[in-house]
Amino acid sequence: MMSPAVHLTGQGDDLLLCETNHRCSNDLQLIIGLLALQSRRTATPETREALADVMERVAILARVRSAQHGGRTPSLEGAMRQVCEALQSQAEPRSILISLEVQDEAGDLSATHTTTLALVVNELTTNAIKHAFQDGASGIIRIWIGRNGGGDLVIIVEDDGPPFVEAAGSTKGLGMGLAKRLMASIGGLFIPPPSGSKAFELRMPVNTHR
Repeated sequence: MMSPAVHLTGQGDDLLLCETNHRCSNDLQLIIGLLALQSRRTATPETREALADVMERVAILARVRSAQHGGRTPSLEGAMRQVCEALQSQAEPRSILISLEVQDEAGDLSATHTTTLALVVNELTTNAIKHAFQDGASGIIRIWIGRNGGGDLVIIVEDDGPPFVEAAGSTKGLGMGLAKRLMASIGGLFIPPPSGSKAFELRMPVNTHR
């Protein structure tokens, strides 16, 4: 006789999800460790910098996944605060302030949407820390979360550094190209700064939140 199928419900589902998140978080930490080991072994500064960039991206994934240990999807605000905290070690030595302002709640976003938006904001903020300010200059990077007139979720990432040297709206480079592709993967829009502005806009239409 075949055994009846076992269905996990309620507390069983929560425990299974918690265990899955925990194992995924451990796997991500292992990947970070392997990348760090490889970075120490390489003699090429460009390779070390590239590996450091990858470690930062994986670390953001690990932080957001860690917040899911309780079986709940972290809020977008919570994920953004994790991004800001992770980047403080880069920003503080250069007297760069990372400011987070939440005007409107993001609502019920899926874990995929939350994680992807956190990764994109990490890319834009990291790029600003590295390139937006002249050597030794302090500044502010502002992250704003709200909604537009049509109810779409909007995230603005901007800084008060000097104007772009390249034409406004350029998305050259790995970081900008990655940010654009990540937004497209969740049905969102990546809108480069218009002329005379340094504000990148991430827009999630209301029908793509889940």
